[in-house]
Amino acid sequence: MRVGLALAMSIALMSSAAADTLENSFGNTITITLPDGAIVSYHMNADNTYQMIANGSTISGVWERGEGTVCLTPAGGERACSPYVADKSVGDTWTQPLADGATAAVALTAGRE
Repeated sequence: MRVGLALAMSIALMSSAAADTLENSFGNTITITLPDGAIVSYHMNADNTYQMIANGSTISGVWERGEGTVCLTPAGGERACSPYVADKSVGDTWTQPLADGATAAVALTAGRE
């Protein structure tokens, strides 16, 4: 699933410095704006579950972080894994390359949208 992979990649390419992006996202929203203008929001939870909101639908799944990786598995979907390092906090925005060579805009915002 392109959207799930987009999140895995957006989290994956961050450098490991002062913050932990996943921990900072708990109770907040990760928003990805895809090249076609579609907006996908993620609510990551400390219990290793997440909800993806896109096109008026919500899909739940599980995430896991291993030794240098983060994997997302949407209910009924395929697991997508990427390397994981983190340094993003609430208020940060960045541009993220996608697997197909396009880029997406990513933001970590306060609260659950």
